[in-house]
Order: sequence, then C-alpha cells, then structure tokens
Amino acid sequence: MKSAIHDQAAELILDAIYRQPGDYLLKASFFFGMRPGAPPFERRMGIEIYIDPVKLVRAALYVRKNGPPYLKYLPISAISGMLRSFVIEHYGLLADETFLQRFAGSYSAAISGSTKSAFADALAESSVFQPRNEVTLFPIIPVVAKTEFSSEPFFLVAASTPSLQPLLPGVSNLVGDAFPPFSDLPGVRDTPSVWLGVRSPDFLAANKIKAAILGALALTPVAYQRHLFSGRKMFGGRCTITDGGMVTFSRGDPHTPALASDIIIQDQDVQWLDMLASKLVSNAADVTRQIKALEYFYRAWPLDPAERFPILCMTLDAIFGEDGIATRSIIDGVRATLGSHVPEARLNLLMDLRNSVLHGGAPDVYDSRKYSKYYDRYGEDPINDMQLVVGRCLRSRVFNDVLKEHPDPNAEQIAQLQAAGRLPKNRVRPSLFDPQS
Repeated sequence: MKSAIHDQAAELILDAIYRQPGDYLLKASFFFGMRPGAPPFERRMGIEIYIDPVKLVRAALYVRKNGPPYLKYLPISAISGMLRSFVIEHYGLLADETFLQRFAGSYSAAISGSTKSAFADALAESSVFQPRNEVTLFPIIPVVAKTEFSSEPFFLVAASTPSLQPLLPGVSNLVGDAFPPFSDLPGVRDTPSVWLGVRSPDFLAANKIKAAILGALALTPVAYQRHLFSGRKMFGGRCTITDGGMVTFSRGDPHTPALASDIIIQDQDVQWLDMLASKLVSNAADVTRQIKALEYFYRAWPLDPAERFPILCMTLDAIFGEDGIATRSIIDGVRATLGSHVPEARLNLLMDLRNSVLHGGAPDVYDSRKYSKYYDRYGEDPINDMQLVVGRCLRSRVFNDVLKEHPDPNAEQIAQLQAAGRLPKNRVRPSLFDPQS
C-alpha cells in the first residue's frame, strides 16, 4: 500500500528527469508501451529523456534509507540503476502528459498530481519496494553443521541433497554435496562441507549478508584458533536460484580462510543464530551498526596481524564510535562492556596506536612508536589485545553474551602433552582482555 514514503520517492525521481537536454544531464533513449511491463512487441513508441545524476542519487539515498531492509546492503549505483529501470518500465504512466510535449524544467513540475499519485502507486508495488527473494548458495568448507539452522533470511545446512532439497522446493537436478549443486551444470565439481543460503532480492545484498553471518561465525573459535590456518584445499563461488527457477553460478575466492580446525555448529549455537537472523532484517540504527561491525570483523579474519589491526579498529568504531568524539566514545563503550576494572590508561594507549595507524602516523602498525611503548609497558602484543577486546565486545553488544566461544578442539592433546612434560602447564600468559581472566 502506498505511503508518504512512496510519494516522496516518486517526487524525487520525477525531479531528476527532464524532457530537454542540459548541462550535466545524461540522455536515455528507449521504446515504451502504454502499460507497465509491456512486452517488447508492444513497445512501439520511442522517447528520449534526460537524467540529472546528482538528483537521481538523492532519490536513491532516500529510497535506501526508507525502503526495505535489503536496500541498505546495496551500493547507491545499483539503487540508482533500479530507479532508472523503473522509469523506463513505467514511462507509459507519464506519457499522456509528456509524450510529444516540450517543456522546461523537470517532470515533477510538468505533470499533474493525479499522474504523480499513479506513478507513486506503481513504485509502491514495484520490485524496488516489493522485492521477490532469490536464494544464493555459498559453499563453505571449514564449517560442520551437526545442528542445522534455517530462518527467513538465511540457513546453514549440511552439504547433502536431503538437507538442501526442502529449502529449495520445486528445484530439480539438485546435487547437495557438490558445487555447482546441479547435475546439469558444467564444470569441475568441488565438495563443500555446508551450504550457507541467503534469501535476498539481489546477489550484491546477499554477499553483504554473507559477510555479517561469517563474521559472527568467526567469533566462535577460541582466539588463537581463529587465525590458525592450514594448507587444505579451498574454493569459493556462489549459485543463485530465482523464484522462477533460473540458475546462475560463478566461481570465486574462498568465503573463509583455511582454518586448521573446523567450526562445528551445534545446539548451543541456535539461539545466537536466531538473534542474528532477526537483526539482519531490522532497520534500527543501532542494529545496522552491529551488522556493519560483523562485516568488518569478517574482513579482518583472513589477514595477517599487521593488516588485521586497522580493520579491527574499524570494527570498534562501528560499535561505539561517535562523530567528533570517536576515541572517547570507544574507550567508554569498551569499559562499559568489559567492566570498569579495565584501566583507562591502557585503553588510551591502545587507542593512541589505533589513531596512529588510521590517521597516517604509521602505514604499518609495527612502524608506530606506540606499538613498542605498549609492549614495554604491558608485556602484551597490542594486536592480540585489540583482537580480544573486539571479540568480547561483539559477543556482548551484538549477542548479549549468548554467543559463546567453542571449546578448544586441541584441549585434550594439549593436556596430554602438558602431563607428559612436553608443553609448559601455562603455555600462554593470561591477558587482561582474555574472557577467562
């Protein structure tokens, strides 16, 4: 149903369209029919319009802010393209008052209120505001789904046909334990461990949602395991299935680093996965910041320590940062989350190192004098401390501490080696920021 949002969006779109050429306006030529969605053979009339790209971006920004949640995952250029396509498909609604007419100024100033209302009605019912979801499957290797999970925005299931088939009703030729997962698709077959399926109207949005989901999964291994990688074979790509059954797929980079030990999804993970599912479809400002923080954390996952540090700093900014007082707000937010026992002076020095790296003082964290200063004063690697701080803050602020670190998969072997005297009983010096300290 149309609302004031659709009226305003329609007004902004029409204000970006002109009948006459002008400086900085972009020409669009097309054939149109008198009814929306007319097939090509009914599009017999040709028209040229001129688009103000700046005004169209303003319309796209408004739609992104006030439209369905999936739009916040799309780049502005993609939304601008959607609005341009909408105008072409629905030009017939404007034709009675504009076709073969010459007028100065934008369409908004030239057409009647009733035509604007009809245009806004169509916009409210269009795929921009009433999108149809498609499913994008991402093959994941170092994750095992002992407990499978399915929700409206996404699912995580074992790579098998019995697990995948119920989630893709009506899809035939499905081969759940292979990528690509259809028997009639060509190419080399690889074997994933689980499928991450994301339901979204656009692949670009699905890819952003994937990043947040995998960023949350990256919180589950104990800290040292998160960045302990192996030489196992990895592959990536995606397969997208539309409502109409059309399939597209492509190969690409792996979606996770090659973890030495698998992440195992079990019953204990269902609660936080449910929380994440509800956050992914929320438009609340604080929730949007949390999802962005998870995406940053995902980006940091495969990087070496020096490259990881600035991305971890950005993760903290996404959670706590406020314009003009970023450092102060981060320190206050961390102490409020971890506890007042965390010394403010120590966080101040960690933030000084952050500022040095992010604001041009040191292109490499090791180049900053504050790195050695921190190490000398506290006997800890500030990169590791930043990782511990970010992990604890994400688990607390995003998941209310429902998301727990999984047990160390090497705990039994480590205990045996310690008992045999082949490893020291205290292998790692406890950190102030360690969850167990």
